[in-house]
Amino acid sequence: MLLLSFLVVASSCAKEETLQIEDIQEETQRKYSNTNKQVIVLAAPSIYNNYYAQVFDDIVDFQVDYANAIDGKDEVIILVDKATKPHYQGRVPNYVLVEANIEDIWIRDFSPVVAGVQIKFDYLPDYLSTTDANFIDNSFEKWYQQVGLSYGKKSNLILDGGNVVGNGKGKIIITDRFLYDNPQFTKNQAKNKLKQLLGATHVAIIKETPGDATGHSDGMLMWADDNTIILHDQPQSVKKQILDELKNSFPNVKIVIAADYYEDETWGGFSSACNIYVNSLVTNQYIYVPTFNSPHDKKMLDFIQSHSSKKVVAVAAEKVCFMGGSVRCLSWQLDGQFADDILFE
Repeated sequence: MLLLSFLVVASSCAKEETLQIEDIQEETQRKYSNTNKQVIVLAAPSIYNNYYAQVFDDIVDFQVDYANAIDGKDEVIILVDKATKPHYQGRVPNYVLVEANIEDIWIRDFSPVVAGVQIKFDYLPDYLSTTDANFIDNSFEKWYQQVGLSYGKKSNLILDGGNVVGNGKGKIIITDRFLYDNPQFTKNQAKNKLKQLLGATHVAIIKETPGDATGHSDGMLMWADDNTIILHDQPQSVKKQILDELKNSFPNVKIVIAADYYEDETWGGFSSACNIYVNSLVTNQYIYVPTFNSPHDKKMLDFIQSHSSKKVVAVAAEKVCFMGGSVRCLSWQLDGQFADDILFE
């Protein structure tokens, strides 16, 4: 019995050591496998968050599928609290899961913006109470400081990450929600300030989609390539103004219009993002495009691919889009040294 016990313990230790070696090898492969990768970060819903209780399983399913679609192309992390972590374990690689207590899933909006710049703006959207916004933002700030990460810059201006759509080459698009939230600026002053903060060469400030509570640009358009914008077809009341602003701001950029298959629905006061294909996550090499179990999916995937040299990757988003966002809204992206810092903190 003593010998048997010794063999069991020895075997267990050997397995643990093997796993540790495999983990180290796995991490090394992540770091050096492709310097052109970005890091994509998702924030899991907590089992303690009553707001998402009825849709908890759907959000988890989406994030698991999303993470697995990313893994091996770009790098991916899911921030998840200790109690919620078992809902993800065994469904994604262990190295994807990082323990953190983030109080909301829409991490795009309260995280730093622009992958290679990482500037943190104030998160005080008018569609949330100040108490709720501070609660969410403070949870992110607390985790960020605890793990020793550094912002590229910080600003006390109000701007959601979902309202910053850039091509990674100095061209940035936001909506005029920024002017409502920061009324001290004229439009030209705002453009100059944003160029300075974001390290941008060109900034467009377009009319927001009427009726959208968030006023975010990432539900309106995307950069399919460095010099190609895909615009989800807009209501006639704002379409000409949007096109004029884009053409004036980016004179050498191609603008193509995506068909409008949107069906107006709301959840919790937020308009649905179902059939909004431009809410895609664009990285250095890939475009992660939401699909909706819709007859339009293939056509739109082919359409986006026809306007980009990057590889289009489908991500099933029908389980979350009704809440008001999908692939881009639910992810934060980092590049360069910022990517290394978070991946190997």
